[in-house]
Amino acid sequence: MTALSDDRILHWLERGLLVILLLYLGAHTLPRAWGKLNTDFPNYYLSAKLAHEGYDTSRMYEWAWLQREKDHRALDVRVIGMLPITPISTLTMWPLTRFSPLTAKRLWVLLNLGLLVPLCWLLRSLTGLSYQRIALVFTLSFPLHRNLLYGQFYLLLLLLIVAACWAYLHKKDTLAGSLIAVAAACKVFPIFFFVFFVQRKAWRALTAGALTGLATLATSVSIFGWNVHRTYLQEILPWTLHGEGLPPYATASGSISSVLHYLLLDEPQWNPHPWHHSPFWYAILQPTLQIALLAPAILLMRGKGRAPHRTQLEWSALLVASLAISTIPASYNFVLLVFPVCVLTAILLERKRYRWLLVLSIVYLGIGLPLPGPGSVIGPAVLLYIPRLPLMLALLLGTYMLLRSERLVPSSSRSSWTQYVWVAAMTAAVMFSVHYTLERERAVRQEYAYRLPLQTQVLLAASPELASKGIRYLAFTSAGYHLEGTADAIGSDPTMSDELSFATSAKGLWAEEALNPESRIIERGDSSHVIVENAREPMLSADQASLAFVRDYHGRGTLFVRRNFQSQTASDVVLTPPSLNLYEASFLSEHEYVFSAVKGHHPPGIYLSDALHSNTPLDLGEARYPALSPDGRWMAYSHFDRGAWNLWIRNQQTGETRRIADVPCNQIEPSWETDSKTLLYSTDCGRSLWFTAVARRRVVP
Repeated sequence: MTALSDDRILHWLERGLLVILLLYLGAHTLPRAWGKLNTDFPNYYLSAKLAHEGYDTSRMYEWAWLQREKDHRALDVRVIGMLPITPISTLTMWPLTRFSPLTAKRLWVLLNLGLLVPLCWLLRSLTGLSYQRIALVFTLSFPLHRNLLYGQFYLLLLLLIVAACWAYLHKKDTLAGSLIAVAAACKVFPIFFFVFFVQRKAWRALTAGALTGLATLATSVSIFGWNVHRTYLQEILPWTLHGEGLPPYATASGSISSVLHYLLLDEPQWNPHPWHHSPFWYAILQPTLQIALLAPAILLMRGKGRAPHRTQLEWSALLVASLAISTIPASYNFVLLVFPVCVLTAILLERKRYRWLLVLSIVYLGIGLPLPGPGSVIGPAVLLYIPRLPLMLALLLGTYMLLRSERLVPSSSRSSWTQYVWVAAMTAAVMFSVHYTLERERAVRQEYAYRLPLQTQVLLAASPELASKGIRYLAFTSAGYHLEGTADAIGSDPTMSDELSFATSAKGLWAEEALNPESRIIERGDSSHVIVENAREPMLSADQASLAFVRDYHGRGTLFVRRNFQSQTASDVVLTPPSLNLYEASFLSEHEYVFSAVKGHHPPGIYLSDALHSNTPLDLGEARYPALSPDGRWMAYSHFDRGAWNLWIRNQQTGETRRIADVPCNQIEPSWETDSKTLLYSTDCGRSLWFTAVARRRVVP
């Protein structure tokens, strides 16, 4: 009788807590999600909309390019970016692109709320928990609130993973493999579940997954084109796996990668005083810790059978391990923990381990709680201010302990050999990664010798050019993109429109102002003086009489020149054909200019023009960012090799080329100083992908 009474009290306590949490969701989170676009939803929405409208999206991963398209559509968000989102994941927004951004966001929020219904049904079917307790697990998840607030993707991802587990347990292997393939195409890390299929010898699931993955990739390529996927595979994915897809020293993310970056690696502006600068220990610890955390999830897998508890625990272990070793986890990612927490809760309730259930609840809440960064804390004490990482490790350890405690079928000699193969493969992966990471970190730091200090703390400093006083560059901050200078105050106003390109001379300063519905080139300091409408990338001729610029049509650039551009009767002349999608150009005169462009689905290359506008392609391989020296003798450019853009120069008289640097990071957007011997350029060495700083290097003796 007492036990029955206690159960009723617990039931009503749970119900009361659920009501309070639902009221908080309805009164606090949903109105905020309903009323504003916030940070993440526009990333998916705009990319899908551009593809839906037939735009060339090959450059949609470039920060300034996508920001320009955002400004042209007046999306109510300050900054936008695609890193590290996969192209295919944005297609979930395809049906919503016919609506205005805020209406689309509201429909997406409603859809996400609707996804909770099948999720609750699947979780009840898998774990046997009551709907009330499953609802409690959801509403106790602060990451759920962040998903709704930001319009994120992870409830759909959770549904795909949970549905795949349900399908596997119901012997629907083809469906399980297909669902995991779609999930992996969207967010990559679910690819670890194919290891489960290998261990269980679920060949039908593997085959279905491979075919679905190929079909998904083919669909994405047919919509977005091959070049953007090549950029993702060759540049974005490797940097993301290395922990540098986004700023890597921000410990608030609570990842192993960010903590090790913060403690062991220096960076002149972002992390000038690490606790103990040691690329050697970073190279050892980063891959070793990641593999050590993932290995038990693989090695504890049973080779056969579909026992529900065992299978759910194995999936939970893989999911928790994937999140624990993620290099750039955001708060909303952890809504995925709803699945393993429901599984663990059901097992602990069945075993009447109520104290451990209380511990699980505390850990679950702690992982999801949004906490501010550690501020000025230095050293290992930073872990005290980012409890997510130790709590994730505790959750992973608890999952492994439960998995280990499950009764195992005696291993056959064949399954033992399989484990040896996995151990050998993971050991080889660690050894290779240690060697690669150590070489990379040592090479990256060679570039620091050329770095220029900047007075203003910015996320990104791009397109540096020598001015009459100091250097001018484009600065990217949380307020947007604006011109900055190293020696003179340009007077940027955070409320101004984004400035995404510029040209400078002794006579003046001209900037691209990104507006709705198009960009325009204005005289800086007098925005009412519009030089060219519908234009970007201003470039002055050597005699400063003509202004070249780029005009876009559905994402494809064309080079124009306006002769005597200060005159009221100036006219525009087209310099490049529509068959070429122009990226960047360097302009000395109508008879001497170079540009990088894409033809068809080929990689970008550099073209040289002459008095006849012949637009001859140069045999430089995959190359961008050409810059002609003031004396016309040299051309600097960036050549893509082994996943990085490095500086080269070309003698314009002899055609001879020479590599300036060989580093595993990017050196882009070069410009010459007046001596035609020294380059200013942007570099992301030691930072995150395309979050560049300014550097100077003498390249001609």
